[in-house]
Amino acid sequence: MRGLSVLKGRRPGAGALWLLCLGLPLSAPAIPLDQAVRAGLAIHPQVRSAMAEADRAGTEVEIAKGGYYPSVTMSGGPQEFDVGEVVYDVTVSQMLYDWGRVTSKVDSASATQRKLSEAVLVARDDAALDIVETYLDVLASERRVETVRQHIQRLDGIREMTQARGSDGYADRSELDRANLELARAQEQLSLEKGNLQDARNQYAILVGQDPSELVEPEPMSLQRYLAASDMTRVIRESPLQRKALEDANVAEAQVREAKASLLPQLNLEASALRREIGGRPESDSVMSLRFRMDTFQGLSNFRRPTAAQQRLESARWTADAMQRDIRRQLQTLFDNSDTLRWREQSLSQQVTESEQVGELYREQFEVGRRDVIDLLNVQRERFEAERQLINLHIERKRIEYRAAAQVGLLGALLENRLNHGS
Repeated sequence: MRGLSVLKGRRPGAGALWLLCLGLPLSAPAIPLDQAVRAGLAIHPQVRSAMAEADRAGTEVEIAKGGYYPSVTMSGGPQEFDVGEVVYDVTVSQMLYDWGRVTSKVDSASATQRKLSEAVLVARDDAALDIVETYLDVLASERRVETVRQHIQRLDGIREMTQARGSDGYADRSELDRANLELARAQEQLSLEKGNLQDARNQYAILVGQDPSELVEPEPMSLQRYLAASDMTRVIRESPLQRKALEDANVAEAQVREAKASLLPQLNLEASALRREIGGRPESDSVMSLRFRMDTFQGLSNFRRPTAAQQRLESARWTADAMQRDIRRQLQTLFDNSDTLRWREQSLSQQVTESEQVGELYREQFEVGRRDVIDLLNVQRERFEAERQLINLHIERKRIEYRAAAQVGLLGALLENRLNHGS
């Protein structure tokens, strides 16, 4: 990859999981993926930072709305040649008409708030995906460690058979040495896999705030099938990444209107109360008037600001179009990779099954002297490599589902099994 259910434009309750979660330790012995993500998001600094930025943007909206209210200017101090006399000037000004300048500022601040609210969702999905990936890393590492251990057990069996055949005089010591060499390689592989597992567990503990224990393999639904049964264009258009890009264009559009309005005079109702020296004597006075106010002109820069704002708007619109295309392209790439992995997984499953059968056949032939130890070790190594690859492919296919869901803002729904064709 983000309470979010109260964000403008989001479905009620769609983001409640992510912000209503409490940073409490989970007491259940088995930790499902959604619980791990909930615990991790509760302590994730990136999500907290994005939420603070969204809150700041909300304050900026209220500041921009202050332009609708009167402004007060005050100055005062001792008279120039008589420090015992005080002069002052107080002016109250109320904007009556400004060609939509204040409204444009409010629109710009509101669009910025919505953009940062979508940025919260993006940060939430990024953080959640990081936790998901680490969760799957731990699962994959645990399975690879177990696979290596089973491989070592099979190699131990081969070594025992080799020792028995050597003690009976049917083979020389080279077969036993070859079996010991293969076993040493397997022990080295076990050490590597244990190191990878420890690293994955450490990463998990940092992200989730607790050590992994009894992780449960998730079974995500196929996002490809979900999108095929839904309006994919609508799903992409409503994704946080796309909405964030569109709100950036809305900010630019409001800035164009503000820049154009700044070139025109603003009509104010002003009331002033002052005390000043007139003819050597301090006098009090008050004035109420209608005035036109304009920004200070410096060369032609004021006239170029609308052009610059229009160019930024055009850039933001192209960026939004590019974002929509990029999301679609990323989804297609992920789904294509998923199909490829599924085909490879089927082939490897068949390869593992066949290697088991060949291994049993070779073992029987080895016992009667029709095979040597090299044949037996080779088929066991092929089986081991196929099993390791099968684990990686199996976990990678699950990663793809979560990565695709994060692209379109559906990661939370996928984790909670809330996806349905009507959503």
